[in-house]
Amino acid sequence: TFESRGSLIWLLTKAGGQAQAAIPITVRQLEALVRVSESLAKMRLDPRVQSEDIAEALRLFKVSTMTANSADVNGSNATPNQRGAPGEGLMGAMPTQDELMRAESFLRSRLAIGAVLNKQRVVEEASAQGYNAMVVARALSIMVARGEVQERNQSRMVKRVR
Repeated sequence: TFESRGSLIWLLTKAGGQAQAAIPITVRQLEALVRVSESLAKMRLDPRVQSEDIAEALRLFKVSTMTANSADVNGSNATPNQRGAPGEGLMGAMPTQDELMRAESFLRSRLAIGAVLNKQRVVEEASAQGYNAMVVARALSIMVARGEVQERNQSRMVKRVR
């Protein structure tokens, strides 16, 4: 209903302002945050939006906004060396150099030279062993950029070439 949407927008604006730098937001983006929050609640089969739904919607918005921002500023996504200290902005969403090196080490041990594997399965295996899935995916993309790994079949498969 309109009343619940109004209170949800109020919660979104209050949740976004808790000791964090302001992110410019349009009305369209705010409405999208409301829809994402509502969708997250529906995925849990809950007719009411909880604070966790709002927090996740905000997290997704910040990550996508900052990624788009860094792509606009740098001409491509920022590399680990182009960002500030860990935990700065994005609530620590950017992996540290150490995390990336650990993930790359795992990937090199998991992907034998010449092996072709399902990318999602490799990320899931790493996640099951305690690695952050986003860090592993980022490490894979770095290895692709370096030419150590090739993506195949619309990026569903990966092949280690060196």
